Amino acid sequence: MARLVITDSPKPRLELVEPRTRRRITPEEVEKGLGAERVGMISSGGSPISAYALRQELFRRLRSTGGRPALDGTDMRPKVPMKRSQWKKLERLAELVKGDNFHPTPAQLASVILDTGIDRIEEALDSAIAKTKPNAAAAAESDRGREPNDERR
Repeated sequence: MARLVITDSPKPRLELVEPRTRRRITPEEVEKGLGAERVGMISSGGSPISAYALRQELFRRLRSTGGRPALDGTDMRPKVPMKRSQWKKLERLAELVKGDNFHPTPAQLASVILDTGIDRIEEALDSAIAKTKPNAAAAAESDRGREPNDERR
């Protein structure tokens, strides 16, 4: 798993030698500019396993109570702004994962993807903070003017 090292010292600003050129910055340049160390690579394409897991999670959570099937466990329906191109991708993906008696909507698919992504990011950040700042939770509470576990009503 990748490590996120948080320090209080500001890093030098990255300056490109060719300001007019819009070239891709390589991972090596980012490492050097930030004083970072590469600890792993994440594939950008996903895998059949992750696609299968997504479909299984949709199938597990989609429940019908007589009308249009809804996702089990949801308690609100917020509007989430997104690019039209991303919505088109969700429509295409919803078509790809559907099966007999299983027809998730693009919004239902987006909900499951968002839930999974939020959980993974939260786990990664919590893990990184715990490694670098063991007392981060207590410090965050005291920064807000409260003692840890002090509940205000």
